[in-house]
Amino acid sequence: MTKQRLLTVLMSSYLQRRIMIIIRHTFIAVAQSFFALVHFKSGSVMKKILAFFVIALLISGCKPSSPEPPPDTSKRSNDRQETDYPPVAQGTDYPVAQTALVIGNSAYEYRQLKNPINDARAVAETLEKLGFDVTVETDLNLQAMKDAISDFRSRLLATPKDDVGIFYYSGHGAQVEGQNYLLPIDNSRIRSEADLKKYAVHADEEISGMMKVTNAGMNIITLDACRDNPYAGSSKSLNRGLAQMPPPVKKRGSLLVAFATAPGKTASDAGPGNHGAYTYYLLDVLNKAQPTTLIDEAFSEVRDLVKQKTKQEPWLQTSLKQFCNFGGKCRQP
Repeated sequence: MTKQRLLTVLMSSYLQRRIMIIIRHTFIAVAQSFFALVHFKSGSVMKKILAFFVIALLISGCKPSSPEPPPDTSKRSNDRQETDYPPVAQGTDYPVAQTALVIGNSAYEYRQLKNPINDARAVAETLEKLGFDVTVETDLNLQAMKDAISDFRSRLLATPKDDVGIFYYSGHGAQVEGQNYLLPIDNSRIRSEADLKKYAVHADEEISGMMKVTNAGMNIITLDACRDNPYAGSSKSLNRGLAQMPPPVKKRGSLLVAFATAPGKTASDAGPGNHGAYTYYLLDVLNKAQPTTLIDEAFSEVRDLVKQKTKQEPWLQTSLKQFCNFGGKCRQP
């Protein structure tokens, strides 16, 4: 009930009582005049009836009138909580949990890579320092990759809304008909683009799709996975690198997708410091990050650094509905 409505009800109740008091006093005065004018014996029926009526009126006048009951606002209140009010006031920082899955595949059956395990371990360590709850996995076959992604999906589904989730992968990747695939280390059975659909992880469905249904308020997909000739039947004449992966549409939450290089291009595994070129500069930015550093701004800085320092041109796609920092806090714009 609003303050104005409450005041109206109280005023109405007060006026009703005042009117009853005035009526009661008026009736008593009339009765007294009536007794003075009418002469009848004590104990007459008329006097008893009149006395009874006056007493009844006095009793009714002393009874407080019931104010109008307040309207039922429970349903309206619930509706407002669901539709009118955000969970946190705009411009206010609120704490969130930070969860990450980091995978690095190096020991491939075909075309081993030098740095992905170094990349994964260093990224995991850096994210842990920033407060993330990190699961790091290395050299996974197909089933192990699917299991790790499934477990991560369950963790994100179990988290409260608005938390931050990061998926990082370093290793071989390829595309078929505009769809992206991440290769497990048992890649010797992949000899054609058709085999990718059976023996590799479909990134667009299993990674991007996973992020779409989770509770995380900010989802980040980082793929340093655009190596050249990733399987036995591949060649430079085939589609190279990864295809563009637009963030999946969500009713709520922010999404950020970062590739080590532009769609259709390949990324170098031989960057400085025993890391891939993209991951080297990613680590540089993350290690300098402060709790107040916004995550999307950090990835923008990585993109710019890689572009300036190497021949690679990273690709970054964002859809932001709130802004989160590395201090475990988010803010609605």
